[in-house]
Amino acid sequence: MPLYEFACDACGKEFEELFRSATERRRPKCPHCKSGNVHKLFSTFASAGGEASKGSGGSGCATCTSSSCTTCGQ
Repeated sequence: MPLYEFACDACGKEFEELFRSATERRRPKCPHCKSGNVHKLFSTFASAGGEASKGSGGSGCATCTSSSCTTCGQ
């Protein structure tokens, strides 16, 4: 089940919404102000090479055999 991130255009709050499948088509409402005027955010976690995938604790560092992060770009 995919988890999508949204931002409310009315109040500016960000929230997550769980969908039953990636093909499910529905417009979520903001849990803070109940507005249906929301837009989907681009998740850095899902992007290749996004900042969320770098640094200590990321999957790259967990399997890295280098003694320095500068050698592997993490």
